[in-house]
Amino acid sequence: MIFTEIEHFVTANFSLLGVTCTPSSVSSFTRELTAYAANYPDEGYEVFFWTYDKGLGKCGSQEFELLPNTNDPLNVLEQIEDTQDKAVYVLHNFQQFLTGQKADPLVVARLFNLAHKLKTTNQTIILLEEDIKLPMFEGLIHVFDYGLPSAAVIKAFLKQLVNRLPPGITKPHVGNELVRSCQGLTIAEINDAIRFSLKKYPQLNSDILGQQVNQFKLAKLKRLGVELSHEPDVKVGGFKTLKTWLTRRKKLFASPNKKLPQPKGVMLVGVPGCGKSLIAKNIGSELGVPVMHLDIRSLYHSLLGETEKNLRRVLKTAEAIAPVCLWIDEIEKAFDGGSSTHDGGVSKGVFGTFLNWMQEKQQPVFVVATANKVNSLPPEFLRKGRFDEIFFVDLPNTEERSDILAIHLKKFEINLSVEQVQTLVKKTEDFTGAEIAYLVTEAVTLAHAEERQLSLLDLETVLKEITPQADRDYESIQQIRSWARLMARPAS
Repeated sequence: MIFTEIEHFVTANFSLLGVTCTPSSVSSFTRELTAYAANYPDEGYEVFFWTYDKGLGKCGSQEFELLPNTNDPLNVLEQIEDTQDKAVYVLHNFQQFLTGQKADPLVVARLFNLAHKLKTTNQTIILLEEDIKLPMFEGLIHVFDYGLPSAAVIKAFLKQLVNRLPPGITKPHVGNELVRSCQGLTIAEINDAIRFSLKKYPQLNSDILGQQVNQFKLAKLKRLGVELSHEPDVKVGGFKTLKTWLTRRKKLFASPNKKLPQPKGVMLVGVPGCGKSLIAKNIGSELGVPVMHLDIRSLYHSLLGETEKNLRRVLKTAEAIAPVCLWIDEIEKAFDGGSSTHDGGVSKGVFGTFLNWMQEKQQPVFVVATANKVNSLPPEFLRKGRFDEIFFVDLPNTEERSDILAIHLKKFEINLSVEQVQTLVKKTEDFTGAEIAYLVTEAVTLAHAEERQLSLLDLETVLKEITPQADRDYESIQQIRSWARLMARPAS
């Protein structure tokens, strides 16, 4: 628990700490810290909270007691230096005066000297920021991540909230499903979602509440460039090797036994249109977890550091929702080789942030990365141990084309003889899965337009109009096949 760790540092006379948290979690962190600090050893610590607009104030009392003339960053540091109280000072968004356009060298120098001076006192300064980057304080500051609330914290909060509901309102049951719906949101966001739901549905039950909270979560993720879906049964033909490999790891994923290896994820490379995206959804179905589809390019921001911050938000959310499957499509477009200079090094920063997270993540987040062109990906991204395995998805073979045809024919309730299906399988050699799907859909459209039942002739008519991608992009397909023979494992 973060507050236990903070206690150890505070009582060990660490003078400068940092805590990262989302803007909507600031009040939750301060409230929890105040309650926890009151029980620190030797009659506890007082907690003070500072913002640029209001100044420094004491927490814990019924009214927020503001100290005069403490808005200015220099003044608040002088106030802390002149006070001998046993206290923790939480300075919110103070980093803006230490680095960037608003940086003041005098404030930097004063905080640096104060951090050394407070080591002999019972005072600690906590910088509370969404993201902390202060290389000038390296060795002086220890940074924690408040993160998103755990399932246990959410459950306790929901029970308190439900118990405070006024008479006449149905008290929803706080079960695992409701808690699961809330995961990925901050306490403040959960509170907002529930208050909105109560206004919309006065007679609230846990199912309706879960649906409403989930809508809030989906909206939040969409703003971050993420789509969350939980499709219970995604059908995909072929890929027996990949499916067997996944089955062996299914029991390991999200296992409570921490001594067992936790699957990290897979990279799928291959010919466009051969089902890599469908496989990603199928993996979520097989593991029985939601699929988070992340478009990393949507996270890119013109301001320095904002793109990496956006990515960290998404990754924290994925860990909070875990167990989950995180699907990153066309990952080579997002990272641009990890060495791009035309975007001011943003791609390199994003690349480093993602690799570091892949290496350090503790929660069951199964990453599925798909790529069409692997030449732009740097070697360190493809080395053994980064992903559990790299699979090559080639054009479907005879058996796979038969499976794919069966899936799409069944979708439209089309009944063909075994001989007719075999004929189509032979004639669709070198077709991608997407081209086979198009073949069936277009034939159905043709027959429906003429108000008659679909026939084999319709399928053959459409088939003649399709030029397979294998013919159009022959050289690029041969290149990726050559690469895959050395670097990847066949998915089939």
